[in-house]
Amino acid sequence: MKQVRAVATGLFYLTRIVAVPYLLSGAYALIAIVFRTASFDLVEHGRFVIFYLFTREPFLIGDENTTFYKTELVAFLLLYGVFFWSLGNIFLTFRGRRIFTPKGVQRLKIFYWLNFTVPALFLVVHLGISYEVMLMIGLTMLHVTLGVFAYFMAAIFSQGLNLQDEQDLIF
Repeated sequence: MKQVRAVATGLFYLTRIVAVPYLLSGAYALIAIVFRTASFDLVEHGRFVIFYLFTREPFLIGDENTTFYKTELVAFLLLYGVFFWSLGNIFLTFRGRRIFTPKGVQRLKIFYWLNFTVPALFLVVHLGISYEVMLMIGLTMLHVTLGVFAYFMAAIFSQGLNLQDEQDLIF
């Protein structure tokens, strides 16, 4: 179990290291787009650029200056930040002395719920406007697969929690 905790600790920190830049980039892009800050600029051919803060160095370059495209950009950044953060929460569960906890079951439920619903909603929108449908089908299938595994793990953790609670009552 010591090895599992060590691996879970490393993966926990790795997912946090990945999640934070996604979340910060999404928040920065949202602020730049919504408030049309000095870091947001329209360029040729209907494109836009979001610059690094206090510079004119491009940070994010958008292909289309449409509301849908900008919304999707911000949503993609923020939601993948949430994805990696919640994945890190699952690894956090494996770092504890007790694996089968109500909090661990809850973390798994949140993770599988997010993986089932959010990509499916994006797919429906993309089907409706016929934009990058094949990419969204692939991403949706990937997330549904992750969601299925997380669902099975949540069921196992829930059963383990019940057995653990019964055993605690006996002693």
